[in-house]
Amino acid sequence: MKSIFHPSVVAVIVAAGLTGCGEKPVTRVYETAHEQPVTCLRIAVFPPDDALEKELKRLYDFSRECDAVLEVRHKENIGCNSNQNIQQKALSAFPHHFLRMEVRRGLTPVYSYYIDLQYPADEEDARAAFVRLRTDLKF
Repeated sequence: MKSIFHPSVVAVIVAAGLTGCGEKPVTRVYETAHEQPVTCLRIAVFPPDDALEKELKRLYDFSRECDAVLEVRHKENIGCNSNQNIQQKALSAFPHHFLRMEVRRGLTPVYSYYIDLQYPADEEDARAAFVRLRTDLKF
């Protein structure tokens, strides 16, 4: 019997299922990180969170004079809208929070880190993300 699905359609469906919400961090080092390595960072946390910012400042000496900025974003009580996760939503604890860290120079992305969480982002999450960022960017 001949399949009614074209192979490219099947590939898109499988890829969509693999890129839905998950509990492992997703990172990306952009080409600009290799062209101009990061040597210093400014920090911006949205929405403001004193505990996260304090922990990150404990780990690194941020400079207001630096052209590269570490944008830390976190959110609580979110819902993943990926239709590929209907079974996971119904049968398991589904993440309702996230932590995202992005390094940019102006509007140019240098690095991104994203993780879904079962609980609001805390100091340990910020520490783990920043350690990974420093390892990935080699500074």
